[in-house]
Amino acid sequence: MSKINQGKIMIELACDDLLFHFNKKHLEDSSIPMWIITTKGTSYYVDHVECNVKWSTRERPDSSHTKGSIKIKDCLLLIDDSNTAIITQLTEHDKIRLKNREKGITRIITEYGSLLRESLQQTSIKHGPIKTYGGGCGTLWFITDILKESHLTMLQVQMGDKIRVLKENEGYYKYYDNPSAYDDNEEFEDDY
Repeated sequence: MSKINQGKIMIELACDDLLFHFNKKHLEDSSIPMWIITTKGTSYYVDHVECNVKWSTRERPDSSHTKGSIKIKDCLLLIDDSNTAIITQLTEHDKIRLKNREKGITRIITEYGSLLRESLQQTSIKHGPIKTYGGGCGTLWFITDILKESHLTMLQVQMGDKIRVLKENEGYYKYYDNPSAYDDNEEFEDDY
């Protein structure tokens, strides 16, 4: 059973290359985390690793430090608050989502399309395309990306509780990036 459901995610990274190996210092002091994960030039010290993707070994017999490690390409690294690293397959959705987060892009949803368009136009808020999706009971949702965090604040002042920030795990968030991948019969929760 994956520990991902047991802890809050503290670190989330898309990794082209990731290495992990046993930390020899753990043998001298058990309070030092057992595993070292290295990616993007940074090392993370963790107590447990769950790897759910293909991997290969990397041997370095002449190295005075690490003789061997596990090498993984194109993966998603999650480290939770129990200091567990979870390594999973990196999807296109993950890449887009993490790139948007890095850039400060926020995805919003509303059922007030004309008010949204009017507010965006009046304040010159930078935004992505406005896409629509039919919800339950004939509701039509309007979804867009707000490209600057300060612009999101202005929009929230203008529209109040008529907009909601979408979370990355929500179906409507995923739909925005790839509408053709969604079945029209799939129902998303309309908790607004």
